[in-house]
Amino acid sequence: MHKLRELFGLPVLITGTGAQIGEVKEVIVDLEQASVWGIVLAGANWFTNDQGIVFEDLFRIGRDAVMVRAGYAVQELTPIATLGTSYYVRDLLDKQIYTDTGLSLGILVDALYDGSTGEIKAYEISDGLITDLLYGRRIMPLPQAQVVGQDKLIVPETMANLLIPESKEV
Repeated sequence: MHKLRELFGLPVLITGTGAQIGEVKEVIVDLEQASVWGIVLAGANWFTNDQGIVFEDLFRIGRDAVMVRAGYAVQELTPIATLGTSYYVRDLLDKQIYTDTGLSLGILVDALYDGSTGEIKAYEISDGLITDLLYGRRIMPLPQAQVVGQDKLIVPETMANLLIPESKEV
């Protein structure tokens, strides 16, 4: 499992030539499908929509670079507002998570995904710096239903019982 936050700033390289075609500026996720939709490249033209690559066109996501087979994988991405349940990852991170009964679970600091399928598996949650240092962060499986608000996430009450300590292998 990989963390979505680790994608930011990675170079995007063409496997056949080694040419760098950009850097990852943003990641788009579809929460209804629980998947990574694509990546947005830094340096897009001011007069066009974001330029990026849909997940299916990514060859490999490595620790130090994102690999694509050819430069034609870069395309103008659909404006995010028209994608319904899709969000920029930076818009989701650092939101407070509450259950639908009003219990605060912590702050969303990252999302864990499968690098080969793009499936989002879980959220990484923080209770604050001191708690993170003493006990570590917690992992919550991706909720079946959730409400994304301006600065809050609302999840079902049952999610409070599914929080587990973060393992070091993640």
